[in-house]
Amino acid sequence: MNIRWNIVLAVIAFGLLAWFYSLNQEDDGLNALVKTADAPEYVGQKMNTVVYAPTGKKQYLATSDKVEYYTSDGHTNFINPTVRLLALEIPGSGTDNADTESWELSANKATLTKNNMLYLEGNVVAQSLSAQSRLQRIETESAVVNLTTQDITSDNMVKLNGQDFSSTGLKLTGNLQQQVATLKEQVKTHYEINKQ
Repeated sequence: MNIRWNIVLAVIAFGLLAWFYSLNQEDDGLNALVKTADAPEYVGQKMNTVVYAPTGKKQYLATSDKVEYYTSDGHTNFINPTVRLLALEIPGSGTDNADTESWELSANKATLTKNNMLYLEGNVVAQSLSAQSRLQRIETESAVVNLTTQDITSDNMVKLNGQDFSSTGLKLTGNLQQQVATLKEQVKTHYEINKQ
């Protein structure tokens, strides 16, 4: 009789262990579905975005292979982004350039903060979309662009191309809207003189 009770108790114990194990497996599956504090609020693939200024006018257009938005600090990460800046309205100028795309920014990845600062990393290119722009192209490995003012800075080797010149330097400060760029440290410039 003891042997039967031992077998019955062993079967009950194995049954309880199996049940307990299955509960833990379900919890692990549920835990995998719960968002952690450091995970993005949403993730998007092949995103196209139009961002408007507080005045209601378009400020920039962005496309990206992948977008991750984090609510913890309001930043957004982009993979292979392309950002098209629109010309800023100049107060008192009487012209409305609000829908004129002025510059295209691209990089391997970027981070946009909630205060409109865009941190570009890897193969950064800023290309003017106007043939009349004195400054045509900026190339570097990392840059920071204020999307509100269109100020640009870089602490890496920078190559500039413009109408009839090309320059290189180790640091850059400038403004895309104003087509102004200042290179610092080890600056080399080549001018092309057109003889007619």
